[in-house]
Amino acid sequence: MDTLAVGAVTLLVGKNASGKSRTLNVINGLAGLLSATTKLVFKSGDYWVQFKDGPTLYEYELVYMDAHVTKERFSRNGEMLLDRGSGGVGRLLAEKTQQILEFQTPPGGLAAVNRRDSIQHGYFELLHAWGKGVRHFQFGTPLGKDKLAILTKDKPIEFDPRNTDQVIAVFRQGLTKFGDEFVRGVITDMGAVGYNLEEVGLKAPQSLMLTIEPTPAGEVVVLYVKEKELSGITDQIDMSQGMFRALSVIIHLNYSQRSEQPSCILIDDIGEGLDFDRSCALIDLLMSKAREGGVQLIMSTNDRFVMNRVPLQYWSVIYRDGNVCHFFNYENSRKKFEAFKLTGMNNFDFFATDFVRSQLGEEISNLR
Repeated sequence: MDTLAVGAVTLLVGKNASGKSRTLNVINGLAGLLSATTKLVFKSGDYWVQFKDGPTLYEYELVYMDAHVTKERFSRNGEMLLDRGSGGVGRLLAEKTQQILEFQTPPGGLAAVNRRDSIQHGYFELLHAWGKGVRHFQFGTPLGKDKLAILTKDKPIEFDPRNTDQVIAVFRQGLTKFGDEFVRGVITDMGAVGYNLEEVGLKAPQSLMLTIEPTPAGEVVVLYVKEKELSGITDQIDMSQGMFRALSVIIHLNYSQRSEQPSCILIDDIGEGLDFDRSCALIDLLMSKAREGGVQLIMSTNDRFVMNRVPLQYWSVIYRDGNVCHFFNYENSRKKFEAFKLTGMNNFDFFATDFVRSQLGEEISNLR
């Protein structure tokens, strides 16, 4: 896979089986490892990633085979912070004393996780915070619509903000921590997408008689909304898939923002299940939040309406050549992207005509 450069907003564009979903899975997989929510479950992996924090550039590299780390390196503006090889043996910087220390850690785990220490190795917190802030929404899936929750007085419901199926738990946590402000934020954002709501909350299912064996020791609840145009409520069982997908993304996003935790939002097949107007409105909402700061948005699509909505400056066109994926974007193919403006065609034509690799694109680029 080529190097992929991402900004505040990135749209991965490509044909079916070109590697769009795979790319998002790779990003989410690394986030799971660095946040300590997953372990080295795959046979092998090879990651190299850069993080920019203002003028500071961090580089992290991880290679593992047979679930054993063979290389792990982390640097800040070229300064070595961690250098670890096979067998778990390595060196790392102790920030308080500015000494390089030798260490050994289990070969099946990441030193960036196992050696976290806010006093001596505080630099690992950046990796951990990024991993915790990644949310991976697969828009073609239920996103929690098929999940209910059981509320009990003495036991909180399971809560993992990275799990996009646990939208009920995220909503309840947001309500507990931020109160009505959180609910108003969700209602406002749903309105921006075209759903005019008066209420969002949790209730026992209204549209379905549930029989659960054994009988749960608590109250079974689902999400519900009250639309201004309707006299009754609509619980998640009766919501359209498109409406619930939008609601799920917006609940997660509002929780992350109010928690003041920087987020990296990955959305595969953005707009799937939504009509044209609401798909465009959701994309506009997400891009505006990303441009405001605190949210990095990486989406994928092969839908013409989505392509025409997102400016070309945010595109990264992906082509697969055998087992290698190549990316073309403003950073590495600016001349081609800017030359396309001379054609008067819409964004989708940039993809449909294979402009970035076509002879026409080459000829127009040479005229500039």
